[in-house]
Amino acid sequence: MNDRRPQPEACPVSATVMWINWIGVACMVVAACILRQFPNAADDSGGFYVPAVAATLIVAASFAIPLIILEAILLRGRRSPRPPEDTVPGGPGLVGHRVDYSAEGVDWHSRGDTDAGRFVTKMIGLWATLAVIALIYSVVPEYSATLFDPFWSMLDYAIPAFLLVSPAYFWWIDGRMAQPEDGYWHVGALVMGWSDRVNLAKIRQHALGWLVKAFFLPLMFAYFHGNIINFRTADFSSLDLMGWHYFFYNLLILVDLGCIVVGYAMTMRLFDNHIRSTEPTWSGWIPAVICYQPFWGLIGPQYFAYRTDMDWASLLAPYPYLQVVFSLIILGLMAIYTWASVSFGLRFSNLTHRGIITNGPYRFSKHPAYLSKNLSWWFEALPFIAPFVFGFRGAGWNGHWVGAAKHTIRLLGVNLIYYIRARTEERHLSHDPVYVRYALWMERHGIMAWTQRLVSLVRYAPPRDRVDVDVDAEDAGPRP
Repeated sequence: MNDRRPQPEACPVSATVMWINWIGVACMVVAACILRQFPNAADDSGGFYVPAVAATLIVAASFAIPLIILEAILLRGRRSPRPPEDTVPGGPGLVGHRVDYSAEGVDWHSRGDTDAGRFVTKMIGLWATLAVIALIYSVVPEYSATLFDPFWSMLDYAIPAFLLVSPAYFWWIDGRMAQPEDGYWHVGALVMGWSDRVNLAKIRQHALGWLVKAFFLPLMFAYFHGNIINFRTADFSSLDLMGWHYFFYNLLILVDLGCIVVGYAMTMRLFDNHIRSTEPTWSGWIPAVICYQPFWGLIGPQYFAYRTDMDWASLLAPYPYLQVVFSLIILGLMAIYTWASVSFGLRFSNLTHRGIITNGPYRFSKHPAYLSKNLSWWFEALPFIAPFVFGFRGAGWNGHWVGAAKHTIRLLGVNLIYYIRARTEERHLSHDPVYVRYALWMERHGIMAWTQRLVSLVRYAPPRDRVDVDVDAEDAGPRP
């Protein structure tokens, strides 16, 4: 079948710069290592200590602050209006209103003329939003679980700072926004009873963006807090081969979670990492949120329990060389997964568009995190291995194939969920013409390009009104 779709000449420039992100990671790891020298709580010696929640905030800030400074100094030019070919508005069908992605941020050439009435309306919208979220947290029993205690303790630090900074920030940003009547303004206008001026589609997008933050930030902060404690208390002298494997595995997760927590916590036009649009459909939300607690705790064990007691570590214990090989493969895949999170810099967030990432592992695949994580589960769980283990041990080959098939199908079901997540993310991001050019370029040059040429089911399908990329005359013709 011939493909006559236009093809971009080059991969679009990424919203982030990898070496800046790696500096942030280095600062994060150094901060975590320094904090290992101080206990989590006061002891009999009466020496200096750093509470666990404070240490978590210090490590997160150690990642965020270098990125904020370096991006402000070196990437100011990227925050200017986009080139003309990038200013095509997003279609109204997905998010409910037209989104001009080139005008969603800060106008750095503005004189900063803040409108006092608009500022007050936005502050009303901000506090109305936070009041609704506080009500959800107080009503939903899940958030009274001890898992979230670190998040509530963190708010003891965060709320005073937020109360101090937010009015000044909203005043400063109001006069510099290309589109100053944002979601906060429309929520405030709704509270004030100005129904004739309210855009409900913008309120819906505003609400969905905050719902993403409200759902993911407490959970990710709790996990990050636990990883910081484990890292600070790790006893290197007692680690064997598998101990070192899990130490480095957890270190990769620590870096991953650090990027995630900073991404969810810091969503600001000042840093150009604001939300351009949020996934508005149930078909996008459901496959994303069921992969996280509390939903996965209810669904996973009942429908997708693919792990057995014969995982790679126990099976390969008599074969240390093979154990090392599997360890390196799994750690390598998890390193790619973490690399993908690092690529976002200050912009990580599920279900939202906060800038198109085209560097790091995204230069090779549109979904490197999903691909590497799902592959790692196959190496970790080995769901198909039971018949071979019992057969080679002389216990007979029969009687184990059905169980192995069940576990394999369950893991394939998990893979299917992530495939659906990937496709719905592509659908959402494709309302930005920059992503369309990126996806079409990846279809020709990515490591999975061969699958898209062979199987039409996995081929990228941009919205018809978004195929507005620059066309190389040589590449515009038929392609096998």
